[in-house]
Amino acid sequence: MILKKRNLQLVAVTDMTVLRTNVSLHDAVELAIKGGVSMVMLRQQHLGHDAMMREAVRLKILCGMYDIPFLVMGKTDIAQAVDADGVVVRWEDFDARKIRKMLGVDRLIGVFIKTPEEAKKAEEEGASFLFEGPVKVRDGEIEEEVITPEELVAVCGAVQIPVVAYGGIADDDLNELRGTGIFGIGVATSIFGQSDIEGAARSLRDLAADVL
Repeated sequence: MILKKRNLQLVAVTDMTVLRTNVSLHDAVELAIKGGVSMVMLRQQHLGHDAMMREAVRLKILCGMYDIPFLVMGKTDIAQAVDADGVVVRWEDFDARKIRKMLGVDRLIGVFIKTPEEAKKAEEEGASFLFEGPVKVRDGEIEEEVITPEELVAVCGAVQIPVVAYGGIADDDLNELRGTGIFGIGVATSIFGQSDIEGAARSLRDLAADVL
């Protein structure tokens, strides 16, 4: 598929473990879509293969109804089986040739990266877009694995493909990401961990539209 900038503005990363409302994953994702998410990524590491396959089938159909891209995290075989729009993999698992052989040349490949060097290599090897995070925008103790806005700027400046910031991003954080060069944000808890999933997604969508 052709990746459009608006597809990456607000990526909903599923996480059943943080759901505060008594809804299924399917219904939670539909609420998020109604709130304005522009892409859905299935991340359910605690599920077995068969259970994840069932969720992937449901979400693929749902996203198709709303005409937004549906991707699977880390499970290229499941992405292939349900005809997902693509897959998102960790840097250490990124093998573009193998993924393209399974999914075809028209599917999206997102890659989780940390450094400008990883970003450049992923771009050279055929990544469609990049995820970088988890992002920390506030002052305080900086953990080794946390990405700062300054590091986001460095990665965005190193590549031509889109970069999405993810991890720990809430409404109050978005203005700190203004001008970094990112195309969007990836969010789990700030959507699915809220009592009003649709409202949380709508708030983030409106803020992202203003900031990005």
